[in-house]
Amino acid sequence: MKLQFIEVAGFRGFRDKVRFELPAGFAILTGRNGSGKSSVLDAIDFALTGTISKFSVRAAKGGGLDEHIWWVGEGGPKPRSQYVSVGFVDAEGEEFLISRSRERDSDTTADEIWRKLSMPNVNMEGSLKALVQTALIRDELIAGLSLDLPGRARFAAVHAAIGGVPGPDYSKRTAAILQTAINAKDEEERRTRDIQSEVGRSLSALTEARSVAERGTDIAEALQVIASLLTDAPSEPAGRARAVRAQIADRKERVRVLEEAFQRRVALRKQRVKAEEELRQARDAYSRAMEAKNEADQSLALALRMDEGERETDSFAVHLAALVHHGEAVGLLDGHCPLCNSALSQEEFGRAIAAAKARLSIVGRRLAAAGDALSVARNVVATANEALARALAVTDSLTRQLAQIDADWQSLDKIYDQHRLSASLDDAEIIKYSVAERELVATLERALFILEASSAVDRVTELESRLATLRDRAESQAAKLSAAERVVESARQINASALTVANEILTERFDTVMPLLKELYRRLKPHPDWTEIGSDFGGKVRGTLNFLVGEGCNPQFLFSSGQRRAAGLAYLLAVHMSRPWCRWQSLLLDDPVQHIDDYRAINLAEVLTSIRRTGRQIVIAVEDPALADLLCRRLRSSVGQIGRRFDLSIAKSGSAQIEAQRDILPLPKVVLRYA
Repeated sequence: MKLQFIEVAGFRGFRDKVRFELPAGFAILTGRNGSGKSSVLDAIDFALTGTISKFSVRAAKGGGLDEHIWWVGEGGPKPRSQYVSVGFVDAEGEEFLISRSRERDSDTTADEIWRKLSMPNVNMEGSLKALVQTALIRDELIAGLSLDLPGRARFAAVHAAIGGVPGPDYSKRTAAILQTAINAKDEEERRTRDIQSEVGRSLSALTEARSVAERGTDIAEALQVIASLLTDAPSEPAGRARAVRAQIADRKERVRVLEEAFQRRVALRKQRVKAEEELRQARDAYSRAMEAKNEADQSLALALRMDEGERETDSFAVHLAALVHHGEAVGLLDGHCPLCNSALSQEEFGRAIAAAKARLSIVGRRLAAAGDALSVARNVVATANEALARALAVTDSLTRQLAQIDADWQSLDKIYDQHRLSASLDDAEIIKYSVAERELVATLERALFILEASSAVDRVTELESRLATLRDRAESQAAKLSAAERVVESARQINASALTVANEILTERFDTVMPLLKELYRRLKPHPDWTEIGSDFGGKVRGTLNFLVGEGCNPQFLFSSGQRRAAGLAYLLAVHMSRPWCRWQSLLLDDPVQHIDDYRAINLAEVLTSIRRTGRQIVIAVEDPALADLLCRRLRSSVGQIGRRFDLSIAKSGSAQIEAQRDILPLPKVVLRYA
């Protein structure tokens, strides 16, 4: 399986659509910095994994990786026309396409990609990230993924490249068994913690119950009191306590009602005495008012008779006055009175007239006195009537008040009857009864307190039994937890044994790869003195891989930056060529000669020439046009697998573009011919 084409639009530095038709032999990408060489290889990485693996930081101020995968300049294509497509083709001509766009992810799943690019029926744990890391060698990763890696990480990289042990890999089974044992142990630990928490709560409850129980001293006496007062009380403690509480509440209410009735009774008695005294006084006042009214009526009758007699006398006086006036006006007639014709002298006639007038004056005074007496008698009668009416009203009011007092008294008698008390009890007896009831309530309350202490004793017994059960469960659970811990330890030992066997097998398999690494190291010549490199595997469970030069020296701290990169190239190339599980026969290199001098760059060209002879497709991006020319000459083309050179540049629009491309045809086998 090799790369067939790469097509990008709106991706990284490529604003416009650009398609790279890759031949089966090799492809050289050359151009100045920023011309899009790395973006072409990034497109392959992105198509396979959905990201660009060379960036370890995905989020940053100003936008992270996701905001910079696609074209960010002006005048770019619409989002729907931004995409990456990578085509593969196998030896039989079967094509395989992976596409990702800005709007949607790839329709091809990671499992489908893995099945297409890996060998069938290979028992190994792989990932697309490991596939890309072993196929694409970048300048940023040459040192970081080789000599500068920790020993364990380097061992894991070799493990991912070479593949797992042949046959069944028991380490995965043992790892699953270990994880199951750990999960079971964690569950037992959770159950142990739950039981311990429950034991703690039970201990707290037991302490509280014991504190309550210690306050009860005479439970038998309390039970006897309760039995004497509550003959039908329940036998169980909780029900008995509820019955006693109800009895206490009932008796307290009874005492309250009877005491209120007693106070009302005393008040009614006082009101009755007062009302009866006031009624007696009112009745006396009524009798006096009645007598006064009778006397006034008699005086009025006498005044009426006197007035009537005086009025009759007054009628005679009127006639007499008329006669006196007439006689006085006529005077004596011939010495005789004109009224009686008596012989009178003028002096006698004058005295008679004066006597008649005096008599008439006395009659007038008597008539006026009779009128005054009649008016006074009438006033007295009116006053007596008013006093009688008031006395009658007071008497009626007091009579009604006494009737209400009698009704209230009868209601109090009913209350006493309801509580089975005689209404004839005197105050002292009632007070004595109330005091006795209050003492009985106090006795019941003390009995209830003791009863509650008795319940606490029962609760203490119950909690002690529960605590014993919980402790038994805790011991059983502790035994289970101990067994689970032993199982985990056994699973760890089994897993460690499986890993040890796998690492030993991998070490043996790496011994078959080590000659390739040594050969590549000798050809690249990283160091003029230490021309040989060795390896050292360590760790039984967690394997480590370290490189050595000379007498056990570590090149990681001995070589210069360029020398470490040259040695790292040898390591990564050996890893790439040691993938028996991979069908993808393409080696991708992104400017691998940075920080490497020209001498070792020429050595790298010769190494790539040897790799090319194995039939692998090589896609390499270099900045130096002279190195690109050298690679075009040294990477041999064949009739079926030609090479192609792409010269990249920046267009006026700012987009990367293919400025020129040229096929590298195979050299003729014969230069000079016989005539």
